[in-house]
Amino acid sequence: MSRLAALLALSALLVCVSIAQVVVPQRIRVSSGVESGLLQSKIAPIYPPLAMQARIQGTVVLKVIINRDGEVQDISLFSGHPLLAPAAIEAVKQWKYRPYLLNGEPVAVETQVQVNFSLSDKPAPDGVAGDTSGGLLGGVLSSVPTTPTPDSTGSATPQRIRVTSGVSQGLLVKKVAPLYPSDARAQNIQGVVLLKAIIDKEGNIANLELITGHPLLAPAAIEAVKQWKYRPYLLAGQAVEVETQIQVNFTLMR
Repeated sequence: MSRLAALLALSALLVCVSIAQVVVPQRIRVSSGVESGLLQSKIAPIYPPLAMQARIQGTVVLKVIINRDGEVQDISLFSGHPLLAPAAIEAVKQWKYRPYLLNGEPVAVETQVQVNFSLSDKPAPDGVAGDTSGGLLGGVLSSVPTTPTPDSTGSATPQRIRVTSGVSQGLLVKKVAPLYPSDARAQNIQGVVLLKAIIDKEGNIANLELITGHPLLAPAAIEAVKQWKYRPYLLAGQAVEVETQIQVNFTLMR
């Protein structure tokens, strides 16, 4: 009888192992919002000179496979202008993510990544691959009315300018992912928190204001963004403060 019980126990164990192997996939598909929360290191693409000369703008959408170590393993173009796509692919190849855990185990991830290319109304100066001195994405929306500071030539440089989120995103060098609030998770609350941010001349977050977002999600977004770090924004060779908007996405796996 004990031998029969042992055989039954062994059979049950084999069935459990077999089920576990079936249930835990080698790769899962997740939304871009989920994966962006795991992003640790982001390289901004260089605006292609030919695309800049032709005033070509737009969004490149990439299908990306991220391995269990959080490294970009494979990239394929989903949509985007052929003059912009190679720069987007070359940059995203160098991105680094935290491993995605499923039942406590890291798994490979398939997702989409969007890379935005936009230009300001003014052409880029000679020798600069972009509309900002760093050769980054996006364009200046406007100068914020502040007291201008004359430079050595007597021209006035504004102390603060307003830029698109694409520009500020291209300057991002350190991104801290927010912790999903337990109360929001328990109530299955998801959504986007939109913040107005002031970035100082050193690239630090000087001030944050909530524009929109669920009250259970907003504090976590603000606490995380406070720790973000940017490269200084240069205007006519001078570092200036930047006013921009930042989106923080909160998405739960189904």
